[in-house]
Amino acid sequence: DLHALIPPDIDHVFVEAGPGRRYSEEDLARIADADALVISAEPVNEQVLDACKNVKIVQRLGVGYDSLDLEAAAARGVPCCNVPGANKEAVAEHGMTLIMALSKRLPEAHRLTQECQWAEARLLTQHTFELKGKTLGIIGLGNTGSGLARRARPFEMRVVYNDVREIDAEIIEAVGAQFMEKDDLYRTADIISINTDLNSTTRGMIDARALSLMRPEALLVCCARGGIVDEAALCDALNAGRLAGAGIDVFETEPITRDNPLLAAKNIILTSHIAGVTADTTPRIFQWAHENVRAVVERGEKPRWVLNGV
Repeated sequence: DLHALIPPDIDHVFVEAGPGRRYSEEDLARIADADALVISAEPVNEQVLDACKNVKIVQRLGVGYDSLDLEAAAARGVPCCNVPGANKEAVAEHGMTLIMALSKRLPEAHRLTQECQWAEARLLTQHTFELKGKTLGIIGLGNTGSGLARRARPFEMRVVYNDVREIDAEIIEAVGAQFMEKDDLYRTADIISINTDLNSTTRGMIDARALSLMRPEALLVCCARGGIVDEAALCDALNAGRLAGAGIDVFETEPITRDNPLLAAKNIILTSHIAGVTADTTPRIFQWAHENVRAVVERGEKPRWVLNGV
């Protein structure tokens, strides 16, 4: 509840985008004098920036920033910031939870046991496996990817990764990860976790081709951003038995709609973009964001975690 987190000395209004990700003229008028825009999932676009002539910072309550028009803000001299690392432990834990649940087919086992289908529940063990000795392939060895790798080590898993950025050697050594070309990672890994940003190179990255390279026994987990995984292609792969299971926390359209193909997919666990949201992380995210805004608006300091070079 953001109302409970916002300090009483802060004047604020809440607005949200409507159809077409556009704001009403009434809402734009309400934020015309805003010094800062604090964003959850709403877009910051030309429409908003034109209406908020006094805005000094755009602060995202989270890590992903695909809803922000970074170039438009930079052209107006407005820094856009996120809060990297504020929820990295929660996302890594969620990813590991999905991996463990999928490897043991826990949702199906729970359902069948509740239905007193004892024999059927026990037959699931033909398709379960131990994590020890399995290969975890991580796409994106940043905050959450390296956090997941650290959690895989006690399970005695082999960790391979792919990242377009050069990763600090100390991080690689600490998590025991080995670089692997992306296609080789798809072919090799028993479990593939997507932990990268959504951008022009990652949008649709896990498509029919990528899925075809994965082993039929493999699992796919994504707690990154919607749009990286081709949802229709993933549904087809799962239902055709070309992939053993998937755990997905993020979707192309959020909230998820009833026509999303993943709702009809076999051997899948779906969660509602909650990997980074816990009773621990929410106050921390807001505190970090709030302090960044205060530094800029009240003290004229340079902001932290700038995304657009301003």
